[in-house]
Formats: sequence, structure tokens, C-alpha cells
Amino acid sequence: MNTNRTMLMSLVAGVVLAGGGLFTAAQAASPDAGATATVADSTLAAELRFAREEERMARDLYQALADKYDDALPFSRITVSEQQHFDAVGTLLDRYDVSDPADGKLAGSYADATVQKRYDGWLADGLVSLDAAYDVGAALEKRDIADLEDALDQKLPADVTQVFTALLNGSRHHLAAFQAAADGQVLGLQNGQGRGMGQGYGMGQGNGMGMMNGSGAGRGGAGLRGDCPMADAS
Repeated sequence: MNTNRTMLMSLVAGVVLAGGGLFTAAQAASPDAGATATVADSTLAAELRFAREEERMARDLYQALADKYDDALPFSRITVSEQQHFDAVGTLLDRYDVSDPADGKLAGSYADATVQKRYDGWLADGLVSLDAAYDVGAALEKRDIADLEDALDQKLPADVTQVFTALLNGSRHHLAAFQAAADGQVLGLQNGQGRGMGQGYGMGQGNGMGMMNGSGAGRGGAGLRGDCPMADAS
């Protein structure tokens, strides 16, 4: 197995399992973990509601982009991980008797105005091209990392800290996957324009990274399309 293929498989594994920590964190947040249900104070309730909105927004956005680009990686894989993130926060909402801002909301519609603005801006940018969509994914994960780090600076219950730390680790894996995709190291599921020169990965003519051919100009990569700068929708 060549180096690029090994890197691809490693990144995909990290995307799906979020570093191996998310499932354990979700279990720890469940009532079976032995903690006693309690009512959240206003700070904890606000953090949990925002995290629920942010994880749902990421899931919805990546699903929309996966649909647009024929289940291109890493969107289709990360969508599964974001659903796990969303579910883990939902378990905490139940435990701390916090109302769920997702109740009654369709995909792409959010109770939090900040989250809604981010979704609308990032979706518009991501629909321009697959290339721009990779940049959207990286921007979202950077924002998510910053928000989770801010939340973890608060005095939170141990189970919430454990789940948020797992979400943070997952977002770091996702960011690495999107950055790799922008450099041509994670492939979509169809031929496309890349950010490299010539055909395939890098310069000259070749067979990409073993899954398909891609051609284009810019940052070397197979299976990428277009090159459009993405405005940060923060």
C-alpha cells in the first residue's frame, strides 16, 4: 500500500470514529453511566443548546454538500460522525432537562440566529464548487473548535466536559480531513477538476491516488473541482 493510500485510509478512519473517543463519550453521558439527572443552570443550558445547534448545522451542511457533489469524500463520511455528535449532545439535553432547540426544525433551519447565519453563508459558498466546499468544511471545523474550546473554559459538569472534549477531538480530525482534501489527498467519488497540474495527483500524467483520475490546475489533487475563495461566515 503506497504512502498516499495509507494516508487516505487513516484519515477516513479518523473521520468515521472521530479519533475513537466519541462513542465512549456518548456512553459516559448516558443515564447508565451512573450520574444523577439534574437541572442545568443558565450557563450550562446555553452551552448545551448551542452545541446541539452547531452539531446539527454541521450535519445538515455536510449532507447538503454531499448531495450536491455525489457523496464526495470526506463530506459523506463526516456527515455520519456529525450525527453521532448531535446524538451525544442530545443525551446531555435529556439528562439536564434542557429543551431541545432542534425540536420541530427542518434541516437548514435553526433557532439560533448565529448558527442560521453561518449555515446560510457557508452553504452558498460551498455550492459554488467542490473546491470551495472543502474550504467551507475547514472554516466550519475551525469555528467549531474555537466554540468548543470556549465552552470548555467554563465550569462544566464532568460528563459534559468529557463529551465536549470528544467533540473537540472529532472536529480536529474533520479539519485535518478537509485540509487534506483541499490538497488532493482525499478523493471524491467521480472524475473532476483538481488543484494540481496535469492528470491525477501532482504534476504530469498519472493515475491519481488509486481510485480515479482527476485533472485541473492549482493545488495538486485528484477528484477536486474548481477553485473559488471562500469568505468566512462567522
